[in-house]
Amino acid sequence: MRQGKGLLISALLLTQVLGLTTIWSTFPELFFTQLSFVLVGTIIILLLSKVDLTLFFSLSTVFYVVSLLLLAVTLMVGKNIRGSVRWIDLGFFSLQTSEIVKPLLAIFYSSYLAKFQDLSWKGLFRFLFLAMLPVVLIAFQPDLGSALTLFFLPMALLVFSGQIKKILLVGMVSLLIFIPLESKLLKPYQRQRIETFINPYQDPQGSGYNVIQSTIAVGSGKILGKGVKLGTQSHLNFLPERHTDFIFASYVEEFGLLGALVLFAAYSVIFNYSLINLRRFKERRLTLLSLSTFLIFFFQFVVNIGMNLGIMPVTGITLPLFSYGGSSLLSFAILIGLQLRQLDLIAPFEI
Repeated sequence: MRQGKGLLISALLLTQVLGLTTIWSTFPELFFTQLSFVLVGTIIILLLSKVDLTLFFSLSTVFYVVSLLLLAVTLMVGKNIRGSVRWIDLGFFSLQTSEIVKPLLAIFYSSYLAKFQDLSWKGLFRFLFLAMLPVVLIAFQPDLGSALTLFFLPMALLVFSGQIKKILLVGMVSLLIFIPLESKLLKPYQRQRIETFINPYQDPQGSGYNVIQSTIAVGSGKILGKGVKLGTQSHLNFLPERHTDFIFASYVEEFGLLGALVLFAAYSVIFNYSLINLRRFKERRLTLLSLSTFLIFFFQFVVNIGMNLGIMPVTGITLPLFSYGGSSLLSFAILIGLQLRQLDLIAPFEI
């Protein structure tokens, strides 16, 4: 193992250990299932960290087509769970395709924008069309969290690629079109989430319940937390989705502000290594891929923590490497494996 990877791998391990501990505490019957996901994810990381990235870039178009096919097949034959069709039943495992396509699309966007650096208006709209296709398919599932992530990713890459003026103009025109059509485009539950975000106490027993219980759990943890298996909000079932969307609230209730700071420190190391790559690579594809990894991690981190604290609308976005879920963990495992491979391309003294 190269010395430069040591801190990153330690941060990744710490994040997963804390996540597993929280799942063991709040939902122990799922602990070994999540542990098996972690072990499979570790194998994927080790394998991908040895593969030539040129191979992935050469298959970027294939990855894009496969992503669209996976999302389309999900809509046709996917499992309907609580009104959402997001999973394909593989028998031994339910695959959430909106999670798995994230690294595949990150590779495609990085390769595409590296190839076409100076986008004309025609080229920009072509890229936006390609980027919005998977977003629309995911929105039909519906999976608002993944749709937002995969909307944010290509937009941010375009801004980084120097297309900020064009993106701002397109954004303003889109808003002018969207605002009058908002009532038709947003589903009732999506509009309710926005209203709940503005004032969760207007329906404390209904739409505002999740946010209220989450903020109570976070606040009750205080400085040192209540201790493992002593969180009242999670163990008395006041806190919904305590092992997935609101696992951060479960964690802070039991480990307190001090535990939150430890977790934030681990994530800051992961973010920093992505940014290190941005400063070191001369090849544009590698720079954009490293940026994509950072953007996906950071976006989901900020949104998940924000909705647990009640400062962002509830969108169903998982906390990377921490929330329960095999598809999410395997998706991030792919990104991490590629990240470790990228670090091998940087001289040790540069890390």
